[in-house]
Amino acid sequence: MSNILYRFKHNGNFSKQVRLYMFNTFISYLVMSAFGNVLQGIYFKSLGFEEGFIGNVIALKTILIGLSAIPAGMLSDIIGRKNAVMLGVIISSLGYVGQSIFISQLSIYFFACLNGIGSAVMYVNDAPFLTENCEEEKRINLFSINFIITQLAFIIGSYSAGRIPEFIGNQGIDSLRYTQMVFAFLALLSLIPLYKIKNEKKNEKSYRKGGFFSLLKRKNVMMIIVYNMLIGFGAGLVVPFFNLFLHYKLNAGTGVVGTILAYSQLATIIGAFLVPYVSKKLGRVFTVQLCQILSIPFLITISIAGSVWLTTLVFFMRSALMNMAQPALQSLTMEIVGDEERSALSSLISLSNHITRGISASVAGFIMTNVSYELPYYITAALYIMAIFLFAKIFERKKAGAF
Repeated sequence: MSNILYRFKHNGNFSKQVRLYMFNTFISYLVMSAFGNVLQGIYFKSLGFEEGFIGNVIALKTILIGLSAIPAGMLSDIIGRKNAVMLGVIISSLGYVGQSIFISQLSIYFFACLNGIGSAVMYVNDAPFLTENCEEEKRINLFSINFIITQLAFIIGSYSAGRIPEFIGNQGIDSLRYTQMVFAFLALLSLIPLYKIKNEKKNEKSYRKGGFFSLLKRKNVMMIIVYNMLIGFGAGLVVPFFNLFLHYKLNAGTGVVGTILAYSQLATIIGAFLVPYVSKKLGRVFTVQLCQILSIPFLITISIAGSVWLTTLVFFMRSALMNMAQPALQSLTMEIVGDEERSALSSLISLSNHITRGISASVAGFIMTNVSYELPYYITAALYIMAIFLFAKIFERKKAGAF
């Protein structure tokens, strides 16, 4: 454990570029957490919309993230990652503001699309930027630290988004709307660290020389994409609806919802501290498999727990196990291609993951409205099991030299 803390303490060894980017990451994910984890679903329900509509909004935004991934990657290589991410922050912030002000379904759909396009630019650039600005031997530590920062942002975003409406005085429409506006304008603060990042060398060749079609011809890349589709479809069935499950199924207030979701992210941080050490002992591939397998019983238990505080404990374990291996997974994925192909691969992964998340969010909204809140959890567990077996197959091929 002392070795892990030493690595975290010495993150100052990373470049100024990386530290500024992680500051932007912190602000961006804090706002994403406040909106996506706590506020929006409850806000839309308070406006009188059903789960089906909420699922469609989530689906539209998430599908737009996926569809925008490839153009966002191309744009990033042409104008540079710094400029692209700054543009993404502005577009995403407009989406947050619009969804908070306008109450017609068409307007909400439109601004959800803007939010998705802006978010796509940020998602596509995260892993390539960190990989390009860090030496190979430091990458697992950097990805772990960046992951911990995003989870801290999720904790603060979830907790504050749950408590601010209560601080205002109630959990009505106006207090939820004002809270969303606060976070929408907070998102723009991430432009400050981004502005200070030096413009990097642009890489206009990456989408020609190491383009999408050549990547899609590789069996290992296609298997990684299918793996991400399975995980994405499963996650889309339950993750965007955790807040509704807690608020309407277990009758938890917004403050309790925010606190539970914050605790679940705290569990992920604790797990992420362990990742470099566990990966060194067990290997990155086995670490990913083990964590994801152990998370499945807790995922199923969420649907049958019945008690708010038992659900909190189960959330804690599920989040830690399913998400703690993300740094190892990210670094493994980025290493299966060359430097000039990373933007293209990152775009393909984002596209596959977010489109399937978007489709399944719409499916989940229908299921929760017409069948039950519990069924999506069982479907997700089955999809995760399929994905874990596929992941094992992918890296068996790599070990055998079939890449």
